[in-house]
Amino acid sequence: VSVGVRLFPPSPPLPMPLSLIFMPLPVIQALAPALLVLAVMVPALTGFLGKRLRVSIALGWGLLVLGYLFQDVFSLMFANHVHGRAGISAVAVDQPGTAAALFCGWFYPLPFHGLGVLIAKLAKRR
Repeated sequence: VSVGVRLFPPSPPLPMPLSLIFMPLPVIQALAPALLVLAVMVPALTGFLGKRLRVSIALGWGLLVLGYLFQDVFSLMFANHVHGRAGISAVAVDQPGTAAALFCGWFYPLPFHGLGVLIAKLAKRR
């Protein structure tokens, strides 16, 4: 017996062949490392282009936190929606790193920004 009325009925799941085409498990597992690679490359690129250090820290920190948040939370949500409980067990991580990325993520862009500045100076000298 239902007491309340649902305003939005639950959406039906995608048919299984379509869901496997659009979001297979290897794609879900590869999105978080791709964001982490971007979190390393963007500060080097902003340093190379001569942007300020705070821009590198903001972009690198944001991408790092987003990568870990995707790995710990969003990938589980996608896998559950598309593949069910078997997908959750396939993409779940043993040690979540979102809290560490929030507190210490600002440090990662520092050396890569410096590396980008160094490469820019060497390229300019050449």
